[in-house]
Amino acid sequence: MPHMNSTHGRTFPIALLFAHVVALPMLLSGCKASDSAESRANEANERLRYGQYSEAAAAVEPVVRDQPGDWRAQFAYGRAMLGQGKLDDARRSLDRAYRLQPANEEIVTSLAECMAQQKDVKDAYQLLRAFGKDFRSWRAYLALSRVAEDAGDPDTASTSAMDSIKVNEPLPGQRASIEPYMRAADLAFKFGKEADGVRRLRQAYGIIPNDPRITDALAAHQVAIGKDTALPLGP
Repeated sequence: MPHMNSTHGRTFPIALLFAHVVALPMLLSGCKASDSAESRANEANERLRYGQYSEAAAAVEPVVRDQPGDWRAQFAYGRAMLGQGKLDDARRSLDRAYRLQPANEEIVTSLAECMAQQKDVKDAYQLLRAFGKDFRSWRAYLALSRVAEDAGDPDTASTSAMDSIKVNEPLPGQRASIEPYMRAADLAFKFGKEADGVRRLRQAYGIIPNDPRITDALAAHQVAIGKDTALPLGP
């Protein structure tokens, strides 16, 4: 019969008490490791903001090595490697981060950027197009537009900018982003479509009329600003 300890009328097997005593330090150790991983990822993100890529990599390298399932560390390390031009290492970490967090928009666009730099443009197209469609992500379509332009594919660059406008749906209480319209305007002017470019600027003006990027661009294209400048949104 197992030994029992009694406390206020309740009994506990000694073996169970021993198990709790053993497990507690392990639990605390796991919490500390998680806290350390998060703090290192935060430090790396701060370094990345200032382009300190080698310092960012050094901050999270121990986490990447010892806790490969930590997506924050993998993402930060991948961006740090990308910033240093170490594309194979960047691709490896960004792939892992993507597998761990496939719905993360920033991870997807960073991975696509790495793919494009590795000349895997087809893979970048596929990743961004699928994410844009599945998550109605205007940022993914904008990233696809830029990848396509860099790859010398003006048709995909333009259609992707248009797709970003189509899915540019604000959350309740928020406004649409001007970025899809500004991107479409830039491409239109680049390809000699003055009227289309001006139309996109006027749509952007309807979202944020006091944005200097918009007002300066309208002035540069000799558009007088008045009560009828803003145009309805949409493709």
